[in-house]
Amino acid sequence: MHVAIIGNGIAGVTAARWLRKLDDDVRITLISAETDYFFSRTALMYVYMGHQRMEDLMPYEPFFWEKNRIDLKRAYVERVLTKEQQLQFGDGTTMPYDKLVLATGSTWNKFGWPGQDLERVRGMVSAQDLEYLEDHTDEIESAVVVGGGLIGIELAEMLHSRQIPVSLLIREGSYWSNALPPEESRMVSRHIKSHHIDLRENTELDTIHDDGTGAAGSITTKDGETIKCQYVGLTAGVHPNIDFLRDADGLELGRGIKVNSYLETSVPNVYAIGDCAEVNDPRPGRRGVEAIWYTGRMMGETVAYNILGRKVGYDPGIWFNSAKFLDLEYQVYGEVPTG
Repeated sequence: MHVAIIGNGIAGVTAARWLRKLDDDVRITLISAETDYFFSRTALMYVYMGHQRMEDLMPYEPFFWEKNRIDLKRAYVERVLTKEQQLQFGDGTTMPYDKLVLATGSTWNKFGWPGQDLERVRGMVSAQDLEYLEDHTDEIESAVVVGGGLIGIELAEMLHSRQIPVSLLIREGSYWSNALPPEESRMVSRHIKSHHIDLRENTELDTIHDDGTGAAGSITTKDGETIKCQYVGLTAGVHPNIDFLRDADGLELGRGIKVNSYLETSVPNVYAIGDCAEVNDPRPGRRGVEAIWYTGRMMGETVAYNILGRKVGYDPGIWFNSAKFLDLEYQVYGEVPTG
């Protein structure tokens, strides 16, 4: 049996590892257009900040893959031909599969802002996003980051670490007010400002302006304020990376790729895991799409059992999450009302 896995993030890699743990004979091909080897995505910011090198983000040595007979293929999958059970790559070649795992992750949101496709406008999700920022850092005198989630504050911290003045625009009255009680949200806002990050509350992006060279030179807010900048970070959330699957015959898509509790899609022999998967009937307290490291890992292990015919339902348990930004660390367990 040949199992093809599209995506070498935590979900796809965990699926490959567990397939090999459970079965010596299954053939495994791990496909990615992003990088040759799996890396810890949550640590990308530390490469830019100089705390780590890119090679330090690789949990496994290059020999690991050959030793475990996991074939790596660096390629862009252009189409999934579900009826033929084949993958079509960007160079026109194809690959057959017996079972397919879609672990294509997330990409950053655009909301139709004028100027959002200019140069020096970018999200921060992939290795290519980090490389793009590094390549343009010398051109940046000041920056604007749009969006008040974790990626937004992390990108602001990254820029600040290079002594680049940065304004962080959030539409809420205080940082993360949709996730934290009011007192704690205001406390975090004060803390961000104390680190000399220009946090702009109740502020939304209206337009990104061309500096005359096809690159960002300033933005205006919905209140009419103009802020000069040579980089705009779009960090107003992410969405499942599924656009290339729109013409995949029989594959049911919603916000993500629809899956049942066994992570099976609407197409036989095709599974979806990680950020791109949308669970049809999530457990109480969980969402259909959860772009979180540990759920990708759990899905990867679960799908390996199901591919090999050992039925195991996906159960992430109670909600939890943790993160670190600036000098704050937090952990959340269960449902925490904001009011």
